[in-house]
Amino acid sequence: MITRMKRVIIGIAFVLLGFVFPGVANAETPPGCASAAQIGSTGYVKWRGNNIASVKQFAGCGSNYSYVYVWESFRATGRYWGTQTAIAVYGSAGDSTPDSYKGGNSSQFAPVELWGKPAATLSKCTAAYGMISVQQDDNFTAFSSKRC
Repeated sequence: MITRMKRVIIGIAFVLLGFVFPGVANAETPPGCASAAQIGSTGYVKWRGNNIASVKQFAGCGSNYSYVYVWESFRATGRYWGTQTAIAVYGSAGDSTPDSYKGGNSSQFAPVELWGKPAATLSKCTAAYGMISVQQDDNFTAFSSKRC
């Protein structure tokens, strides 16, 4: 009986630690552009007070790329989700609202990661945009830091 109780307690501890120390995205490079590198700092999509996805911007091969990685801690909740990502384009460094979105991509089939399409925006002020649509809940968004 005590052995079974220990197993249950250990199992619960691992689940709880998953929310405290969730896995972080290990994005390598966008498809077709091995020389791309992350620019700016990572943004985090939050749901119910927890980070559930990372949003990153990459530059390389003459384009910017957006990237969203959905964390294991959220995937383990059993919720269904869709994901969108794009490059947010700003008119100037001081703007807080994007003028447009380029290189958008989406998937409604619970992707673990999603890359945006190449966006010819290297000469613009940009940030990566990511949205997680949680089924029977709402849409949750985040941006990486803006780069000009």
